[in-house]
Amino acid sequence: MKLNLALFSAVMIAAPALAQTAAPASDTVKAMIDKGVVMRVMDFEGEVIYTADGKFSGFDGMFSGTYTVDGPKLCTTSDMGSGCQEYPDGKKPGDTFTIEMDQVGEVSITIKQ
Repeated sequence: MKLNLALFSAVMIAAPALAQTAAPASDTVKAMIDKGVVMRVMDFEGEVIYTADGKFSGFDGMFSGTYTVDGPKLCTTSDMGSGCQEYPDGKKPGDTFTIEMDQVGEVSITIKQ
């Protein structure tokens, strides 16, 4: 269960309320949704796939739910909760970057090609 919580925390962060009109996805978030990502958190690696109808699944089906975008923020909701994460601008398929998440520390993300 601790593993599930750690992986889930990497995908979900405490969610602020979204504005009524969300901004279009940043280039990075658009690439993540279009191609999917590979996340490396702690000693675990898993793929997260986003579909055009606003759904996601990750880590071989361990997590699934819905997503929305607001500019550089990707917000997800599932049975385990909801959260938003802001991603850096200017990333494209094939790029790897790291973000810091409160619950799990540094997370490496590669946008699939």
